[in-house]
Amino acid sequence: MIPTRQHGAIDYAVAAALVGLSASRSLPLPVRRTLGAAGAYHASYSVLTDYEGGLKPLLTMREHLALDALGAATLCGVGLMMRGQPTEARALLVGIGLAEFAVIAASSTTPASGPGQGAGPVGRLLGQEDVPAERVSYPPLETPKPVAEDVFIVDSTLPHPLGAVLPVRMTVLRLPGGELLLHSPTRFSYGLKSRLEELGPIRHLVAPSFAHWTFLQAWQGACPQATTWAAPGLRDRSQVRRSGLRLDHDLGDSAPAEWGGAVETAVIPGGIGFHEVALFHRPSRSLVLTDLVMRLDPPKIPALLRSVLKLFGMVAPDSRPPPYLRAVVKLRRREAAAAARRLVALQPERVIFAHGHWFAQDGTAELRHSLRWLLD
Repeated sequence: MIPTRQHGAIDYAVAAALVGLSASRSLPLPVRRTLGAAGAYHASYSVLTDYEGGLKPLLTMREHLALDALGAATLCGVGLMMRGQPTEARALLVGIGLAEFAVIAASSTTPASGPGQGAGPVGRLLGQEDVPAERVSYPPLETPKPVAEDVFIVDSTLPHPLGAVLPVRMTVLRLPGGELLLHSPTRFSYGLKSRLEELGPIRHLVAPSFAHWTFLQAWQGACPQATTWAAPGLRDRSQVRRSGLRLDHDLGDSAPAEWGGAVETAVIPGGIGFHEVALFHRPSRSLVLTDLVMRLDPPKIPALLRSVLKLFGMVAPDSRPPPYLRAVVKLRRREAAAAARRLVALQPERVIFAHGHWFAQDGTAELRHSLRWLLD
């Protein structure tokens, strides 16, 4: 029986291999496209599985194996149907599919740990146990750092399994009345709250996307006078409803009057109810995003993941979001592309996002380059 930890390592190795094969000029273009799509497909649900290789506990291991079987069957079916392609290329697709069926049949359905089980960091799978937070994020951590007038960032790490993999960032905007707006709040602490309150009273909390709301309840409890603003549709998510999180207002393409006219909002839509709300701070010409742009630094990524994420374009000097997010956004490509063009038209001087090395200069050019997957 293949343990789930080993299955996770196989998942990422297979995804990397498939994407690597998709770049081979010796294979016909339709086959290369199939292999590239299969690699992105495998990686996308692997990171969402509640096992040692997962980052977010949205799928059980049984559901993961069902998706594995669907992918394997698709590869076999496509290989058999591509009658106009060389026999060797078709056999490659069928062979990969059959090999995947063999791994599925031999794999355990009971993970020892995972991101939804409160134990066993991903670092164990990746050989990154007890990695200091400073090595995966951008010190000093848990403290506001000025980047422009009335614009601050707070760098942190995600707890438990994600802490060994991804840095995370909150952006703080000081509004014209002196009040603070916290965009994508990170982990709460009274020390951080005290340091922020030296800049101004905390009056607005923003949950800008479906993945950036989990720390809000602690901030709400400590800042009862703050209003919580959310991405459209966030309140309808089952996880949010189960959490009991209070969401006061939904955001749209017009910023709330309470923000004093200093901030412009833009909603980037996607399929299956996805929305990300971008903020543009007019006085400093700073654009604030969460996951639409991602640029991870190679030294801060566990070695096992580094090559996979590089193939997916998420590692500096590239700066694309994960394949599954690109696929979700492209389900509403026309509207999303219009929103992306609007962001570029704002001509930001800097672009701040949640994960990785943000664009401190040449913001417009960097943003256009990052969004080429949507704009071109």
